[in-house]
Amino acid sequence: MDLYHFHRVLIASAILFSLGFAVYAYRQSGDLGSGLYLAMAVGSGVISLSLVAYLVYFNKSVRKLNEGHAGHGSH
Repeated sequence: MDLYHFHRVLIASAILFSLGFAVYAYRQSGDLGSGLYLAMAVGSGVISLSLVAYLVYFNKSVRKLNEGHAGHGSH
């Protein structure tokens, strides 16, 4: 497996973990009425969105890099 494939899997798992924690914290904030859990849910949601944006950026960068190498032949 190439390193950039591993990086994609790692970032995708971080997104799933972060979204899962956001849902958990949001549910806890409703059950307990705690503002701390709500803050954690919002923070985790922001991190999830940031990771999604990074993954899109990373995929575009890798695609451009691969297209650039395709035009130069194989070395």
